[in-house]
Amino acid sequence: MKETIQSWYAWLKEAVSTEKEELESVYSDGRQLWATDGYRLHVQQVALGKKGTVTVNEEGLFTVDENGTMPDFAATLPYSEAKISVVVERDRLLQALAGQDKHVRLTLFNDDISVELSSAGAYAVIMPIYGLDEDAFWQPEIGEE
Repeated sequence: MKETIQSWYAWLKEAVSTEKEELESVYSDGRQLWATDGYRLHVQQVALGKKGTVTVNEEGLFTVDENGTMPDFAATLPYSEAKISVVVERDRLLQALAGQDKHVRLTLFNDDISVELSSAGAYAVIMPIYGLDEDAFWQPEIGEE
């Protein structure tokens, strides 16, 4: 479990800010863990039951410092209806991104819902996956507990 916790925490820490003090930590709202730098948001479904700043202790377990104020992460979540949802394999997406330049344009097509990635000198297309149940996907909980 120690390795899993460290992996989750490392992924969350990738999204924290080094320039904005209020966004330099991982936070728990009691139901999930949140981290952002203002340009990306990472949320992990881990219910610690406490609100506050999250760290990993020497034993490799999550600890929550309940002092301070948590930013309003829920305000950054999209609230409008999704135009389209495409499911792709994570590893194929990472492989396609690995060959791209710094800025990548993602294009979704109506007829076959493939995902096109293009940048200055690199191009990839990822085909969608069909038939997965909706309960295979999770979204952060918002609102009061």
